[in-house]
This record gives sequence, structure tokens and C-alpha cells, in this order.
Amino acid sequence: MSCHNQAVEDFNLQLEMVNLEIEMCSDTQGVLPYQEKRLEELEERKLKLLSGKRFHANASACYWYYLAKEKN
Repeated sequence: MSCHNQAVEDFNLQLEMVNLEIEMCSDTQGVLPYQEKRLEELEERKLKLLSGKRFHANASACYWYYLAKEKN
């Protein structure tokens, strides 16, 4: 269970980094024209990271539920 919690923490750090990179691809006017492809790649990466984070959060909850059920 703790390995899934650690994975969720790692996903949070990676998502924070991706968000910072996304901010760097734009200025006050919007997305910089030469950064459009990079922004698209970052959005795809963010989606994959969120998917992985969801998997590990669910797995952690499943382990917790199983352990709680075994105690009763």
C-alpha cells in the first residue's frame, strides 16, 4: 500500500513540473506559436500522468479496504 502512496506523491511532483513547463510555453498573449507542438506533447503527458496517479490511488484504496475487511 505504501508503494502506491509513494507513487501518487511522485505523480504529483511530475504533474507540478509539467504544469510549470506548460506555463513556460505561453506568455500574456497566449501560447507562443513555436511552442504549440511542445504544448500538445505536455498535455498528452499530463493526461498519462493523471491516469497513472488515478491507478495508484485506486490500488492504495483497494489495499486499505482489503486490510480493513481482514481485521473484521
